Amino acid sequence: MKNTSIILNIVLAIAVAILYYLHFSCAASCDSTIENEVATTVETEEAVPLGEINTTSNVGYINIDSLQDKYKLYEALIQKLKAKQTKYEAEISTKMIAFEKKVKDFQQKAATMSQFEGQTKQQELAEEEQKLYKLREDFTIKFQEEEAKLNDEFQKTVQAFIKKYNEKTNFDIIIGASQMGNIVLDFKPGIDITQHVVEGLNTEYKEKTAKK
Repeated sequence: MKNTSIILNIVLAIAVAILYYLHFSCAASCDSTIENEVATTVETEEAVPLGEINTTSNVGYINIDSLQDKYKLYEALIQKLKAKQTKYEAEISTKMIAFEKKVKDFQQKAATMSQFEGQTKQQELAEEEQKLYKLREDFTIKFQEEEAKLNDEFQKTVQAFIKKYNEKTNFDIIIGASQMGNIVLDFKPGIDITQHVVEGLNTEYKEKTAKK
């Protein structure tokens, strides 16, 4: 029984170490994920009055990084996301502390247990450890779903406003630019040349293949 107790102690000590690693590494990575979303900002000049905007170019430009940094809704959504993260982390932390207590209690009593009692308790702790892993995975999925939901709310709100805004400014196209790349936020159907380009490319392709 003495050798069995030593083995059990080693196995459980490793389990606790793994759980602690998961807990603290996730806390750091989750924080950094959220912070990275709001950390990148670009200095811009003061807003030009609506009547002074140059609409002769027919192209409007929006700095997305600056918009995210200064738009109050975006800040509110990020805070809401952080609150969800804190809630999830607090719940998993409470369960991990309780599990650690059970492991320490078992380590102290293992020497006085029979082989059957020791194996039974070890199995119970192993099952509880798996539940903690599953809980962590579930929380990660929930967090990602919350993040996607809030991001969708942000995008829809911005796009709806831009459409109303462009009814006054009448740009042919409005482009959103960020360090991640450029996206089209609004455009007039009349400038869509997709079909013309497709037809031209297909004509060119047929001519080239006909010569072979």
